Amino acid sequence: MAKDKCLLRIEDLLSKSSLNAVRKDEIINAIKEAKARRGLSRIDDIDVDSVAKEVSEQIKLQKLINKRNALEDEIKIRNAVDFIFEDFADDPAEGLNAYLVGSNKIAKGAKSSVAAHQHAVVGQLIGAWELKLKELGIEDIFIKGLDDIAEPELQLRVTKVIEQLSKKTEMEQRSGLQGVVDGETNPKIIKLAEAMEEFSELIRNKLNDRGANIAKIWGYIIRQSHDPYLVRDAAKVLGLNLDDIKVDPNLKNKKDINYNKNYTAWKNYVLPKLDKDRTFAETDNIEEFMVSVYNTLVGNKYLLSDGSQYAFGAKLTDSTAEKSKMKRVLHFKNGTEWFEYNNKFGVGNLKESFLSGLQTAGRNIGIMERLGTRPSQNFDKIRYAVQKKMEAEGRDTTSVAKGSKFDKFIKVVDGSIYTVEGFGLARYSAIARALASMASLGGATISAAADIGIYASEMRHQGKTFLSGIADAFIALSKIKNTARKNDIAKISGLMFDNTIYEVAGRHQVGDNLSKGWTNVQRFFFKVNLLSWWTNTLKQSALLGMSNYYALQKGLNFDQLNPALKSLFKTYDIDSVKWDIIRKQGMEKAEDGTEFLNIGQLDQISDADVKKITGIEDLSKRELRIEKEKFKASISAMLLDRTTTAVIEPDARVKGEMTQGFLAGTKIGEAIRFLGQFKAFPISVVQRVLGREIGVFKGGDKMKGSLGMLTMLASSLAFGYMSMTVKDLLKGRTPRELNYRTMLDSLLQGGGLGIYGDLIFRETRTAMEKAGTLLGPIPNTALELLQAISYGVTGEGKLAARSTYRAIKQNIPFLNLFYIKTGFDYLFGYTIQELLSPGSLKRVEQKLKKEYDQDFIFPKPSSYVNRF
Repeated sequence: MAKDKCLLRIEDLLSKSSLNAVRKDEIINAIKEAKARRGLSRIDDIDVDSVAKEVSEQIKLQKLINKRNALEDEIKIRNAVDFIFEDFADDPAEGLNAYLVGSNKIAKGAKSSVAAHQHAVVGQLIGAWELKLKELGIEDIFIKGLDDIAEPELQLRVTKVIEQLSKKTEMEQRSGLQGVVDGETNPKIIKLAEAMEEFSELIRNKLNDRGANIAKIWGYIIRQSHDPYLVRDAAKVLGLNLDDIKVDPNLKNKKDINYNKNYTAWKNYVLPKLDKDRTFAETDNIEEFMVSVYNTLVGNKYLLSDGSQYAFGAKLTDSTAEKSKMKRVLHFKNGTEWFEYNNKFGVGNLKESFLSGLQTAGRNIGIMERLGTRPSQNFDKIRYAVQKKMEAEGRDTTSVAKGSKFDKFIKVVDGSIYTVEGFGLARYSAIARALASMASLGGATISAAADIGIYASEMRHQGKTFLSGIADAFIALSKIKNTARKNDIAKISGLMFDNTIYEVAGRHQVGDNLSKGWTNVQRFFFKVNLLSWWTNTLKQSALLGMSNYYALQKGLNFDQLNPALKSLFKTYDIDSVKWDIIRKQGMEKAEDGTEFLNIGQLDQISDADVKKITGIEDLSKRELRIEKEKFKASISAMLLDRTTTAVIEPDARVKGEMTQGFLAGTKIGEAIRFLGQFKAFPISVVQRVLGREIGVFKGGDKMKGSLGMLTMLASSLAFGYMSMTVKDLLKGRTPRELNYRTMLDSLLQGGGLGIYGDLIFRETRTAMEKAGTLLGPIPNTALELLQAISYGVTGEGKLAARSTYRAIKQNIPFLNLFYIKTGFDYLFGYTIQELLSPGSLKRVEQKLKKEYDQDFIFPKPSSYVNRF
């Protein structure tokens, strides 16, 4: 790209000036950006003094922002260190963990973590967007489109209007808001585009409030969404033959020629669509820039909230505020060019791109509010300050030394744990785990009966009775749906139902990055096995139940609350001042007169209330806005965290422990993910539910903690037996006799191992085979196939065939659906099993009778097969 002559003259003048190199680059880059933003081909076409003044003001502004950010970051660091030594003085390492991902210790703010705050901000943004769509009456067009307009055309038209609205002057925008947009006459399309652009501006301003300096860009929140699988297979996506693609011999990736060819195909497609002046304003080496962008996209690194030193090839410091500005490094010429690219290489349609943008923005806002504009650096400063203070006190600092103990949690909080190191290994491993999920989780909803006991134990933890919690769960599952206002209150609180963001698979494993096609298949599976319905119903019931319970306490001051609720509030840093504001400002009645804590009502709190919360009088308007939003998010974080404890999901701490910070695509990272598949649920039960009761016990209330653990034991036993009984009835068997073995199996099922029930407790398996199952479905299948080969080598053909059949059957997606499995067994499965292992069905029947006193409601498999 040839340089502008006038720009070269400016560079020459600067080279002869006394300015240092950093200052010169800063000025040149700012001038390039200003030139590109004004859409001019030459510097000579504008008033150079005007541009110089604009650039000078921008540089001054950025320097002021940098100073303010540095000061505010320092305050956050000091506050974090004070929190650790005030509330975790006996265990500062656990205090550091609590600040990042929460702790079960009964201490002030122990649950008010960075991760919980991020979750709340994301949920609130998405909830606010959904309510805005409802208010405008355009939910259907955003979710389903319009019947008379094909989806791709609709998305393109919305994109064009968003671009127009953003580029119009203020006066023209007023006309646009009344439905006057060039070339578009459909009022619903215009209204949706207006809403999306307005929300984009809202997000941009929120990020700027917190330390970013993002200039107005059309459709800012519609992130450049990239499917790493499609980007990696660019030639195939574009219909090109790899053999016909000629690559630059200077490309550094010498080991993988196909990688280079796909990069070349992607680059050649995207380059003509880019606004080159803006995209490459800060670099002269386009090839190096594009290679870096491609590597970032294939590695899924563009989703980072606190990424590495380089993002999209643009060199950055470790500042989330700066990265938020630079996420749109690929500037497209116009909305049409962006849409065409997104249609080829994006994660989905315009809806999914928008929601993905909200999620990324929410994570950025959440992490900046708690860890400042340089999150990773700031956390290390917190850790270092804690270490130095412990050294000064003569204490052992091994527990707070820099290392993987905290890195594994930082990687979850900043999103880097979801990036990819080795693309091919990560890709096929993720697909294998998705297949295993769809082959093994067909009965997950039946196994999820354990949720009811966990749900009730959470209600008990907050001061309600265990039995009332069980009743609430059953009432929720029996309802067809809640009233409209109750649904709105749940959304305002940040509860997400949409599977575009929330993946039910995450209850049982740390999520993988799947391609668009595999993601959609997995979503469909969890819909037809009813786990989506079960989970979302119980989650909404838990959140509304807690909101109602808190509303019923509004007549009590903080000291009058029951001890369990006061203790809970303490762990989320809610004191008497905050509770008084919540109970006076945050309550609302639904259509049926039931009162709830409605997070949306907290938007109305006064500036005086904000000053009471912070204890600071001289807050600027910006600071008042931020503190009000932080307070609202902190209450939402409590509701959401308790909801995902009542209806158990792996939180950031569990994810960190399960991955140990190892990335997808690395050998050890993939090994950990294979071994950990389906174990997220039981590990979450141990850490979040049992850990909660242990925390109460250690906190001094030994009676409550002990009773909590005994209640969990009893409920696991009861609901585990219920789960097994339902499964047996679906298989056509009578309930098991209540003996020692049945009780042990029930305890394991109800304690979180229910997903393994059909595998671990399968009647024909040996003890060695059952132990192998605990390795995970994929390693276990590999062992089965190796065993089959071993049988084949030794000439035991029938045993080899049986092992092969079992391995194949266990990995057929959808076959294990609880309403399909028994029918398949009677039609085909039992016959095949008897052919491969004559007499095995009779042996199973005898074993069931002997060990569990079980008979068959349906015809006995052996007699059914022998009829033919």
